[in-house]
Amino acid sequence: MKKKLALMLATITTVASLFTGCGEKDVTGNYVANVKLAQFMEESDLQTMEDMGLDASDLSLDVTLDLTKDKNFTFDFDTTGFKSDFSALLEDNMDSLIDQGLAQAGVSREDITDEVAQYSGYENADALFEEMKNEVMTEMDSYYDQLDEEMKDASVSGTYKVSKDSVIFVTEDGDDVSFDKATINDDGSISLDLEYEGKEFTLDFQLQK
Repeated sequence: MKKKLALMLATITTVASLFTGCGEKDVTGNYVANVKLAQFMEESDLQTMEDMGLDASDLSLDVTLDLTKDKNFTFDFDTTGFKSDFSALLEDNMDSLIDQGLAQAGVSREDITDEVAQYSGYENADALFEEMKNEVMTEMDSYYDQLDEEMKDASVSGTYKVSKDSVIFVTEDGDDVSFDKATINDDGSISLDLEYEGKEFTLDFQLQK
């Protein structure tokens, strides 16, 4: 009788665990993935940058995934690193960019003498070129603000659950970024197949310690 009772209790406990989620993998934490800009930029934009002498192949964007204990998640694009790297790329190639702009106007750097610069209200030619650099970076600040707004619109939040080796996401209708499931890898990382503006790629999220 005691054996039958013990067996029945063990069976009830096992069945109950299936419905309570006992034993599911704990994936809570903050994760970061890195995606190359070239993966989701338009080919025409990449070609334009290449024509300007800017190599965008190493530029990347951080993507964050926050999974909380109460089964909520937030998916965001972090533009901080990208903006810093892109600004450095522009500054490293600024002289070339200015030369290209001058060439389009039908003049060269040699044509901009101190006298020409002074006629335009600058102390000398160097001051004029410095102002041109500042204008480029100011224009980039405006672009960065626009980028941040676009990435904010691409942010996704909702709830999740863990099923075996998968994280199942439930998002609100109308989100710009489309995904519903991610894979939990043996090393604890999470791989997510993502669709953004018609382009598909995989993000490999690493848990941040």
